[in-house]
Amino acid sequence: MTKEIMTAACLLASSTLMYAADLSAASATAPAKEINTLCDIADIAPVLEKFSASISVDYESEYIFRGKQLAYGVVCPEADIGYDIGSGFGAYIGWWGCNSVDGEHANYEENDIYCGATYSVENFTIDFGYTLFTYAGSAKNENEIKLMVSYDTSELLGDFAVSPYVAGFYNFTYSGTVIEGGLSYSAPVTKWILNQNWGTVDLAASVGYGDYSEGMTYGGGYTYVALRGDFNVALNDYCSISAGVRYSHNNDNDEGYAAIAGKEDNVWFGTSFSIGF
Repeated sequence: MTKEIMTAACLLASSTLMYAADLSAASATAPAKEINTLCDIADIAPVLEKFSASISVDYESEYIFRGKQLAYGVVCPEADIGYDIGSGFGAYIGWWGCNSVDGEHANYEENDIYCGATYSVENFTIDFGYTLFTYAGSAKNENEIKLMVSYDTSELLGDFAVSPYVAGFYNFTYSGTVIEGGLSYSAPVTKWILNQNWGTVDLAASVGYGDYSEGMTYGGGYTYVALRGDFNVALNDYCSISAGVRYSHNNDNDEGYAAIAGKEDNVWFGTSFSIGF
């Protein structure tokens, strides 16, 4: 009996060694994976996969900022990079530009650099950021910080999820404080009508109060309201286009910071093309 057990053990060991040898030979003859991008390198791929990026180009028939018209027709390019740090933390940095293209009124140019950090817990996201506003000509450059809290209701409401937020901004250059709150909603209309997910109607509404003590407003604080609606079409997994209308109102008589006089109420339209991954 002992002899039979020893014989079986020897056969099992021999089979194992032969199988290992076959695997080794197969590995030796199999072609190595080509390294065509950094993502093909095993140690680097997990780092690069945490990046996200987007670029967009918008056209707005008026440039309205916090309820006030600062320019007529403008083209606004933007580039943004994000990174998922992990454990709910993220970081981002980006650039946003604004240039007049309205012939007679083509005298406005703005370039903003922004960065920030986010933290998500449950359905809440906290966003703390900084923006440097720079302007062509004699206008002062501005430094501003923000703190925003938003809530994702998609798990609760599905296709009818409304995303609320509240934000506070402080402008160091003009000792300005702004409080703003709003809602956004993306209605999957082509899903409802065609059972296809390539088209949405995106709606947003916000209300804010700004009080700048260094001359940016006409008579102390003022209130503004903004509404917008866009039809958004996903061209593929990375590209989308949209177009829609906007409305804004402010009660500051537009005699304040860089605004165009006599424009308390504004209705205008805008389009956008964006690429992101």
